Amino acid sequence: MLFPLPGLMRQACWAIDAVISTFISNVKYQGMMMKIRFPCFAFLGALLLGHSIQPALADTYYRTDLSNCSISDIGNNQWKVVFDMQTVMRSSGAGVQPNAHNYLVIKIPAISGVGLSTSNFVWNPVPIKDLTLPSGVAVRNAPSSGVPGITLAQPGTGTLLNFVPGTSGRVTFIITPTTANNAYPAAAVYATSASQGGGEATYGNYWFIPTQTTGSCIMSSGGPTVTVPPITEVMPPEPEFKMSTAKWVLDTTDVGDLPDVTAAGTGYLATIQNINNNNLCVNYVLAGVKKYTYALNVSNTPSTQGTRSLFMMQGPDSSQLFYNLKLRSSVGAANDYQFPASTPHYISLQQGNDIGNGRSQMCWTPEINLFKNASTKAGMHTDTLNFIITPNA
Repeated sequence: MLFPLPGLMRQACWAIDAVISTFISNVKYQGMMMKIRFPCFAFLGALLLGHSIQPALADTYYRTDLSNCSISDIGNNQWKVVFDMQTVMRSSGAGVQPNAHNYLVIKIPAISGVGLSTSNFVWNPVPIKDLTLPSGVAVRNAPSSGVPGITLAQPGTGTLLNFVPGTSGRVTFIITPTTANNAYPAAAVYATSASQGGGEATYGNYWFIPTQTTGSCIMSSGGPTVTVPPITEVMPPEPEFKMSTAKWVLDTTDVGDLPDVTAAGTGYLATIQNINNNNLCVNYVLAGVKKYTYALNVSNTPSTQGTRSLFMMQGPDSSQLFYNLKLRSSVGAANDYQFPASTPHYISLQQGNDIGNGRSQMCWTPEINLFKNASTKAGMHTDTLNFIITPNA
């Protein structure tokens, strides 16, 4: 059946009028008068009815799914995101219209409080590097506050944002958060598609969360559906260690009271003047020491005396006075140190004792044991110990 345009409908009505006129003339010639009219709108109604029962348009509608999602800490304050994308058929057949759009947007959330923001994203610039894309996929935008992310669609310069059916492959990139860009080391990959009629619409965020996204891909209409680690856990701040300068002055000791370095025993326990005001203390950013244990070491090279490893004070006339050091922690023996030490002794720095501005402190009381050898003479002896702090990475 043909369905004429409005102009053709009018011509069809005129043709019917001509046929009716001929029929009436023939009747009139026989001596009869019949007035027959077929209103044009009745024919138009038939045409419209015919148009309404034509076969429906049939097409195929696609969306893009993600799989094998992961995010991992690769060191140097960088995180690598990996996922596979595939354009798949959502529906097909009668009444289905083709895609109006089908694309992805990679977004990096800003830090909000101790977590991430689900509405604010870093875009100037987007803090990612080394973006790799499958064949047939390209970056299609310059990120802005309106679209604060990197839009991925088929290559081209037009306004159509779509993926050719069958587009698939792996996407990888590295997130580079810094103090300046205030980026949380996570990603939201926004996936959206809709048909030309506005139906069949799908949209949502695939969230990549450190320690949580390790293979499965979960889409949500809003924020993450998994626990978001606090920023101090995934990006610990610098501990900013500050060590007090301690000056340990020993009471006068008779050389005759000192044991020889070869004698059995623990040595002569020296008395340290004003000891209560001369503890060795370290303070630090509390959130910065939650991820690692630390060792307190001494950079001085010890001297081997018999079976002992000892530090050495220098005195007059090449005199030498030998000693070792024990630091007794104020929070228990598990945090004590012994020097010289053959291996580092790692401890967890105290999480309490807040001294303000997010900093905490640990202190140790010194114990010094003295030894002599044949070179030891009476007189003033001195030494300087240089302490270093080492994380157990």
